[in-house]
Amino acid sequence: MRALLLLIPLAACSAQPDAPAANTAAVSSIQLPAETAALPATPAGELLTARCTACHSADLITRQPPLDAAKWQATVTKMREAYKAPIAPAEDKALVAALLAVQAR
Repeated sequence: MRALLLLIPLAACSAQPDAPAANTAAVSSIQLPAETAALPATPAGELLTARCTACHSADLITRQPPLDAAKWQATVTKMREAYKAPIAPAEDKALVAALLAVQAR
């Protein structure tokens, strides 16, 4: 009796599905919306483009609420430590200054 009880769940697991789910084709490409914002053509904008736009759009960077230097520093540190952004600690002051300059536009 015990053997029969063990076989019932196994039989249910080995059942084949009746048919594949409809419309399961993988998406081969997506179209992103066009970028509407741009960072300034300044040393600050170029630094942010080089260090931040691999993950963030210019629009996201320019639409952040006004932050002070300490909060931008915390954000830069978080990006490096939590998200492994390729930012050297020696770049922190320049990045914070660039973020402050861009938010002042």
